[in-house]
Amino acid sequence: MAFSAAGVMIYKAFAPTLKMMICIAVGYMITKQGIFAPANAKGVSILSLNVGLPALIFGSMVSALSVENAPAMGPLVLVAFIYQILGFMFAWLIKELFYVPVDFRYGILVMGTISNWGNLPTAIVQTMAKSAPFDPDTDTELGVAYIAVFVFIMNLTLFPLGLHKLCAWDFREENLTAGPPLPQRERWRQRLQFIRGVFKKDRPNDSEAESNKGKVKLSNQSVEHLHNQKRGSRESEVSSADDEERGEKLGEMVNRARFAGGAEFARKKSRASSFHSMMESTRPIPATAPLDASGIAQPCFSPSGENANQLLPVCSTHTETYRYHHPVTPAASTRSPTWGQRIKSLAIAIFTPLTLSIILGIICSVITPVKALFVDVDNWSGNGIPYAPDGNPPLSFISDTATFLGGMSIPAGLILLGASFARLKMPKKWSDFPIAAIVAMTVFKMILLPTFGVFVVQAMRDNTTMYPAKDKMRTFVSILVASTPSSVNQLVITQLYNPLGSADTLSCFLALQYALMPVLSTGLAAIALYITEQQ
Repeated sequence: MAFSAAGVMIYKAFAPTLKMMICIAVGYMITKQGIFAPANAKGVSILSLNVGLPALIFGSMVSALSVENAPAMGPLVLVAFIYQILGFMFAWLIKELFYVPVDFRYGILVMGTISNWGNLPTAIVQTMAKSAPFDPDTDTELGVAYIAVFVFIMNLTLFPLGLHKLCAWDFREENLTAGPPLPQRERWRQRLQFIRGVFKKDRPNDSEAESNKGKVKLSNQSVEHLHNQKRGSRESEVSSADDEERGEKLGEMVNRARFAGGAEFARKKSRASSFHSMMESTRPIPATAPLDASGIAQPCFSPSGENANQLLPVCSTHTETYRYHHPVTPAASTRSPTWGQRIKSLAIAIFTPLTLSIILGIICSVITPVKALFVDVDNWSGNGIPYAPDGNPPLSFISDTATFLGGMSIPAGLILLGASFARLKMPKKWSDFPIAAIVAMTVFKMILLPTFGVFVVQAMRDNTTMYPAKDKMRTFVSILVASTPSSVNQLVITQLYNPLGSADTLSCFLALQYALMPVLSTGLAAIALYITEQQ
């Protein structure tokens, strides 16, 4: 039976997507049945992210990358940064134009920047690279190696460069206790006034400056004279107030001061120290910590009953320790970290198992004598590097083990994705849904950005040497990653930073993107396959 060319392309693009959806459905069902508990999912996630995926990437890079195709990493890095910058800008535009809940005003910027560049495109490449127009012997591993470049850029942006801290900003005390955001027109009016004040500040001439200086001097003298006159009466008032306290404890006086004239100052100081402690420390907020443990949204109770019927301000109870099953995080040091400490913390953030596997994979693949220890290399294997007794390169068992361990990464990641959807909590009222922002983000992620990627990659292929016609997999991967939905890693990060341990608003945004993924990602994969065949 003869099939049309369009039907063949659609089927080739839909087959890997169908395989992915089955794995996601399995994770969803076993979670709903109570078989796959959160503790089990956490263990599988640790194995997948720290063992399976690094092993898969290392084995693929050692086998596929070489000195000849190493320059391909430059165009891939460029395209990855272009996608991220566009995503950040569009997410900021959505934040300004549409309603976004208070616990997602900064998280939406993270969602626009990072995408699922790990298991989803890898699963598609591993399936589609086994048939024409690709070479099944080389392009499967080459495609995984190219995807590893995008994964490296995503992790570099998310952790060492500090993008993940934007998720923490949504849960600052002043952000959660603030009222509804100002209308869009008012926000832009204030910003324009600020810009005008910066660039069009009136500068007085010399004569005006001298007269103003004289007025200020006279005013200062008058204020000093009045201050001296009232200093004695002020001291007597303070002493009489102290007599009225009659041995009152210092802690009660401090509490009274918080609800009197110094309440605003105390609240601001508490907020500043709390935010400084959160942002300077890389230790996340425990996912199981209740809302009371963080001191957020606690009402301030007045010690006296005089104002019992009045609304009290919302503040943080940092003076009292809330006891739950995790130890309380110690207060951050007031001293600024040294350069050595900063370099150490940056190195710890960069050298994760995933990034280490990418770095080692690049080193072992571009240095020919080292590469010959793992795989066969012309003019080196058997001559400069002798074979092992089994007729294979001496360290071939390492690359074989890496490929064997990497086989669990893709299905495990997809099952975890289905499990996360099974545990999503949606708002009870439709009015609580930021529908306009959800639709706008989905349209950008799944339609606008892929369309931009198609035209940009085609322009680079036709007008530059960054995408040669012979390297079909480079073109295919660069277009394919543009159509992936937002990364599920943000779900884990948000749950860690949220004192409630939830990410309901983020779940609403992810649900629509992944619901449309089978149709939209299949369509773009077919378009990418068509463009690749035209080379």
